[in-house]
Amino acid sequence: KIEVINGISSGTKEILSRKVGDRKVAERILEDEYTAVGLCQGTVIEVIVASDIAEKTSEVTVVEIHGLCPQHITTLGVFGDITAVEAALAAIERRMNK
Repeated sequence: KIEVINGISSGTKEILSRKVGDRKVAERILEDEYTAVGLCQGTVIEVIVASDIAEKTSEVTVVEIHGLCPQHITTLGVFGDITAVEAALAAIERRMNK
C-alpha cells in the first residue's frame, strides 16, 4: 500500500511524531520542516527496499513508522516536499510492480 499526504495537518503531525522512532525526525515533523509524507506499508523486506529506492531517487527523509505488528508488516514514512515525495513513491511503485 502506498499513500501520500500533501500539507500534513497538525493532528496528523502529532500522530506521526509519536510513531516515528527517530526523535530528530519527530522534532522536524513538529517544526513543519516537511510539507508532505508518503506512506508505504509492506513486509519488512519490501519496506527496506522501498527506503533505499526513495533515498536514491530524491531528496527525502525516510523513517520507519512503528505500528502494532513490526515483525510482519511495517510502514515507511517518506518525508519531504511534495515533488520529492511523489518522485520517490513513483519510483517505489515502478520497482514493486515489476
